[in-house]
This record gives sequence, structure tokens and C-alpha cells, in this order.
Amino acid sequence: MPERSNHMPFHTRTSLQQVLTHRWRREAHRLRLWRTRRYQHRLSIRNWYDPTARCEDAAIFIGGCGRSGTTLFREVLNRHSQVFCGPETSMFGLPFNPENLIEPWSLNRAETISQVEDACNLIAFAERFYRSQAALNNKARWADKTPNNVRAISKILTWFPNAVFIHLIRDGRDVVCSLRNHPKERIVGGKIQPVVTNRPIVECATRWLDDTMKGLAFNTHPRYYEVRYEDLVGDFEGTIRSVCSVIGVDFESSMLIASGNQENSKPGRLVNNKRATAPISATSVGRWRKDLTSDEMQGFINIAGELLIALGYDSNHDWADSAIQSRPQQDQLEVR
Repeated sequence: MPERSNHMPFHTRTSLQQVLTHRWRREAHRLRLWRTRRYQHRLSIRNWYDPTARCEDAAIFIGGCGRSGTTLFREVLNRHSQVFCGPETSMFGLPFNPENLIEPWSLNRAETISQVEDACNLIAFAERFYRSQAALNNKARWADKTPNNVRAISKILTWFPNAVFIHLIRDGRDVVCSLRNHPKERIVGGKIQPVVTNRPIVECATRWLDDTMKGLAFNTHPRYYEVRYEDLVGDFEGTIRSVCSVIGVDFESSMLIASGNQENSKPGRLVNNKRATAPISATSVGRWRKDLTSDEMQGFINIAGELLIALGYDSNHDWADSAIQSRPQQDQLEVR
């Protein structure tokens, strides 16, 4: 009788590893959710999100669907001699978590946690945090650029009665082309690490629809201002001059000069957005014409086509067929 091998077949080992990895990820996700709920419960007991809290600073909040030019806009605004705008915070658009600040901003963990514990509520903490960061950079005013701010406009404008909210809007077809592979990086241990992301276009279209609609709900509010990405890259100086007028600062020509500097900055400043320090370019406008397949275009139309029309990016849904027909014949065959 032949001896029975003690070695597990390769395909069996691989399948077992995949199952174990899936289980580990599922348990890790559950643990994160449990920790988040427990932390939020502790905050609620402290009345952390006190709706009566106020900060009188003339703050500037920037938000919009991700990949709409918010980082590019932040870089431009931060060149102003009076305005400081650092990495993202997710202080208002997501349940508060000091970890969202510590690594992107290179903060001392123990000191930051202590400041959170000492603050009577989120707004008191935010006021101290932003003022100290602005002072460190010798700026008189501060701004917060976080895309998910668009999901908390009502709270932001209430908590900060002298603030202005700037909503970045971009052609949703171009947004989904970028969102599908975003994020490409994340911060681990204070260093930027690559990640692989590949989302369905319909998922990206849903996010563009939801986030953009949340901002548009405030488009008649006196402290709400819209900036189109296409205007930012197409009429750079004119757009920035208008923004300066809205936020109450003098226009400075230095705002138009790309720094190109990616060194000696907070790790969260340019994560996933290395080109934000480069000179303004309109090369990404209309990228959907080459990037999206016919099925993906139809998927976008099914989810967000009407908002695209409402925003004036097209007058009907014929754009999909026109784009496919304008491609070389070989490309038409490949995308179908």
C-alpha cells in the first residue's frame, strides 16, 4: 500500500488561506465597529456634539464629492498670506475620531488625546486645534478642507455662524473615472503606503449623486458658495478672485503660482493628490470620453444622469452614444 502523504495539496492550502483571511478581515471589521460604537457612546455621554456650541471665527469650510478638486483648491487657498488650510480632518462629516487627525497631521498622540479629553465639546476642541495650527503657520485665519464636510453643512454653518462653506462641484462623469481607483494610498505609521482600489462605476456615480445633492440643498444660503472644477482650471485667476471676494480677503497673485513643493509637509497633505502642487491644467476635463465604456456610461445615466443635466453639463442623455461614435472603430469594439 502506498504511503499517505501528509502534505496538503497547493490548491487546498490556497483556498484555506483565503477563507482564513476573509474571516480575519470580517472579525477585524467587527472589532473596529465595536470600538467606534463604544467611543461614540462615551462622547455622547459628554454631550460632545452639543448643538448649542458656537465658534465665532470667520472660518472657511471646503467640501464636495471626492475627486472634485478640493485638494487642488486647498493648495491654492493655503498660498494666501492670511489663510491656513492643512490636511483633511473628517471632524464633522464622520463620527469624530482623533485618529483621523493624528497621523495625517503628524500630531503627538498622547497630547492630542489629552486635548480631546479636556475639551467640553467638539467645537471647543476644533476651535483650539485650528487656531493653534494657524498660529504655527503665522496665519490669521483657518480653513478646513475635507470632502465629507459636504455631508454636514447644516451643522457646520450652525456651529460656526461666521463661516463660509465652499462647495466644489465637478462633472460627475470625470469624477467617477477618478473615484473608481481611489484611494490609491493610505497613511500607515506616519508613512504613505500604496493600496489597490477598484470600484464599480455605479457605486461611484451613487456617491457623486448623494454628496453633490447634499451640497446643492444649501445653494441659496447666504454663506454657501459654489466653485465648479471646470471654472477653476479654465478661468483660474477669475475664479480665485471671486473666491477671495466671498471669503473677505484681498486677492494675492502668489495664489496663482504653483509651489511644486511636496517635501517637508504633513503626510496627509497630498496623500492621493500628488499633482495638486503642479501648475493648473485642464487635461482631466472630459477624461470620461476615453475612460468609460458604453456600459459604464449607461450605468452612470441610470444613477445620476438627471443631476448631470440639472447642473448643465449636458442637455440630454445622447452624450453617451455621441462619445462612443466619435471613437475610432477599433475602440468602439473594445469598449462594448
